[in-house]
Amino acid sequence: MRVIIFNDTQNFNGSLNFINNRFKKNKKRFWDYKKYIPFLMKKIKSIDNLNKEDFQLIKTYFYEGRYSSNLINSHRWSCNQKIAELNRMIKIEHNLLNLVSQEKLSHKLRRKINLHVEEIKKQLEYKKKEYLFYIDKQKRNFEGQKKLFEELENNSFIDIRSTPLKQSKGEVYQKGVDVLMATDLIHLAHTNAYDIAIILSGDTDLIEAVRLIKNLGKTVIIISYHTPGEPELSNISDLMNAGKFINLKHFTSEEIIEMSELKRVNIGERD
Repeated sequence: MRVIIFNDTQNFNGSLNFINNRFKKNKKRFWDYKKYIPFLMKKIKSIDNLNKEDFQLIKTYFYEGRYSSNLINSHRWSCNQKIAELNRMIKIEHNLLNLVSQEKLSHKLRRKINLHVEEIKKQLEYKKKEYLFYIDKQKRNFEGQKKLFEELENNSFIDIRSTPLKQSKGEVYQKGVDVLMATDLIHLAHTNAYDIAIILSGDTDLIEAVRLIKNLGKTVIIISYHTPGEPELSNISDLMNAGKFINLKHFTSEEIIEMSELKRVNIGERD
């Protein structure tokens, strides 16, 4: 049985975010493709009707939004604009305190106004720190992705399928990855490139593509995180019923450790 793994890395990482809730801060994990690919290949052999089959991994496709120098520069500029706006707001609050100090007010009222203004300034300063954190985080993500992609591109059994990341108002997001993945699922099924598709994603936008390739006689195995009755604690919904489903929620901590590496915690980084 020929197997292709279709990995929506952002969605798969989202599953790990839920899993990491069970680990202490200094014990949190990150996925290691050198570990989880062979582990999951072994795992699917336990599925009914597949446990007697021979499996051959043909290819693993990584679907991910790609960073660029232009995006990082644009994101930094956008965040700095927000920081400048926050500085203006902080200055307004500071000037208000100066005006209040010149007015004849009761001690109780003056104290109440001062506390209120100081709280607003505190919140604005915290927001500034968030934007500075975002700038540093995206820079580290860019450098980390560049290093990973260089490694993956030297592996003939892995293909990187990427779309350019977008940024708006300090937020970086990916667009078009689900469409690219759905197109590949269908195209490769039509060309009979695989017998089994392992989908590392809970994106329900893939549901029609999954139904179509099943009609073409392909076996679909979906691996994601699901908490029944609690959608906010899930990375999947309708898609879990579209094919054979393996719930990452049921993996033991020992299994997660076998699939991953210890995450390095950066100074100032939050959970």
